[in-house]
Amino acid sequence: MDASRKTILVTGGAGFIGTHIVVQLLNECFKVLIINNLNNSVIEAVDTVKELVVPELSKKLQFNLCHLGLYLQITYNERNLNRVELDFTYNNRLRFDAVIHFASLKAVGESFDNP
Repeated sequence: MDASRKTILVTGGAGFIGTHIVVQLLNECFKVLIINNLNNSVIEAVDTVKELVVPELSKKLQFNLCHLGLYLQITYNERNLNRVELDFTYNNRLRFDAVIHFASLKAVGESFDNP
């Protein structure tokens, strides 16, 4: 597989685990698009990722602020990530070779209170 031609979507890519995976993907020459709502992270985490890789590779990183939960409630009244992925990629004319899903709340209790 020629990684330089592959694009990976990483939901939650600005979080603790997501940033580590994004650095690894960039170092392996993948293009990476992060979708994150920054509820459990900060935009500076994305800046740090860019600093950890060589400048040429940091150009392969894109970040989109996206509130998937709100999008789903307004659009579908159900939580169907497959449909969101299809709509997001279609509306933005994007194609991904893989999706890595790390978007979540950081505490189990938060997930129960706000599923």
